[in-house]
This record gives sequence, C-alpha cells and structure tokens, in this order.
Amino acid sequence: MKEHFTRLFEYNLWANKKFSEVLRANAFQNPKILKFVSHIANAQIIWLSRIKDEGSSVGVWAEYNLKEALELLESSSQNWLDYIYSGAKIDGVISYKNSRGQAFESRAADILTHVANHGTHHRGQIALMLREENIAPPASDFIFYVRA
Repeated sequence: MKEHFTRLFEYNLWANKKFSEVLRANAFQNPKILKFVSHIANAQIIWLSRIKDEGSSVGVWAEYNLKEALELLESSSQNWLDYIYSGAKIDGVISYKNSRGQAFESRAADILTHVANHGTHHRGQIALMLREENIAPPASDFIFYVRA
C-alpha cells in the first residue's frame, strides 16, 4: 500500500508543479483559477493536519496571491509526500472534525485517495478555465507522469 500512495503523491506533486509552471508563465484573467489553486493547497494542508492529529490554521476557501498560492500548493504537496516517505500511518482509522466541527472517522487510505482525487478534480477545472483564455494547460494525466 505504501508503494501505491508514494507513487500517487509523487504524481500529485509533479502535476501541481506542472500547473504552477503554466500559471507563473501566463497572465490569466479568471479569478476562479487562483481560487481553485488556493483551495487545492488549503485542502492538502487541512487533510494532512487531520491525519497527523494537528490543528490547521487555513480556511478551506482562503485565497492568496499567486506567489503565495503556488508556494503553498507545492509545499503542501511535498509535505504529503514527506509524510508518506517517513513511514507514517497510512492504514487504520483517523478521527477528525470537518470544517463545520462535525466528528468523523475515515480510513487513512481513503483520506489519501480523497486528497489525490480532489487535486486532480480541481486541476481539471483549472485546465478548462485556462483553455477558455487560450492558455494551454499542461498535460497532467497520470499516464503522462508515468511516461515522463
């Protein structure tokens, strides 16, 4: 299982870096692009704090300027990978509260899968918004990562 999640989060970091490169190189207009980049980073921070049983000070939809958002996106991606590399718990059940204060228990493996899928989902939305501005999004499907 560790090998699967290592590969998945190596892909997540790779894909987020690909989007960061495109966003740094192109002046986009749609403010939702920055909103979703910020949201991916926030979600990664929040979920890692939950799985590590630590508090998080970021809001789910807090927004940042482009430089801050991309730095948070890349650092939170790397933090997940470092967590997995460290041999930390990726099985078992995690107890946590959501952003509304409701208590939940989820399998750690389900949380990891959710975090990776969540980022992929929102990168797809960002790709569409970039295309609407005639900015080519990066090829970020998992198979492109595997072939790289």
